[in-house]
Amino acid sequence: MDCPTCEKALSTERGMRQHHTKVHDEPLPNRTCADCGTEFYDPKSRRTYCDDCYSQAGEKNGNYAGAKETTECEQCGDSFDYYPSNKDGVYCSACVEDADGLLPGESSSVPHVEVECEYCGELLERHPSRVESASYGEFCDLGCYGEWLSENVVGEAHHQWEGGTIPYGSSWWQVRRAALVRDEYECQNCGAGVEELGRKPDVHHIDRVRDFDDPEDAHKLDNVVCLCRSCHRRIEDGDVALPSGNP
Repeated sequence: MDCPTCEKALSTERGMRQHHTKVHDEPLPNRTCADCGTEFYDPKSRRTYCDDCYSQAGEKNGNYAGAKETTECEQCGDSFDYYPSNKDGVYCSACVEDADGLLPGESSSVPHVEVECEYCGELLERHPSRVESASYGEFCDLGCYGEWLSENVVGEAHHQWEGGTIPYGSSWWQVRRAALVRDEYECQNCGAGVEELGRKPDVHHIDRVRDFDDPEDAHKLDNVVCLCRSCHRRIEDGDVALPSGNP
């Protein structure tokens, strides 16, 4: 094939196009505008319209303002515009923003059931499937869940149980107090303090006590960090990493 600019003969169209781009610094057209028929170059060979016929603010944009349709909100009855390309218009933006949970017609056909928080006894409304799948029952929040776990999932019931008790020795309480003072009685992962937690944070061993021949060797300030009950459990479970910058 001959180059349209210098008439050099190339064996393939692809080779001729590469030659024109490299030698003449201009790619040859590879698309034809569906509107005006003008040939143009598109690096990805996907466009349907040339620059003169296509505009992101024009009719050929899927979200063109003129393509909106008008309907009435099924919640409040007010008229509002929506894009058919997104989904059928059902509720106006004001009703969606003010909705507390799912709007009518969006809720599950299965009614919620009333259960008690396993820790504090507060009544909660939950979907039946959630109640059935709950491992330990339902709780108000992570605070109640953490408190319940600390009182009930201990010893052999704990997922990290490895058997036996570990004597902590006499130095532990001194190190624990020093860690609380150093960390200003705040969780070093989420920042929650005594006032927010309603209690002092836990003091977590970075390297486990049971991994030391002598438990006293684990009780060093550079091997402990203050964590709230929730973060403490998540870190022990491996769900989150220890806070950066800690020993």
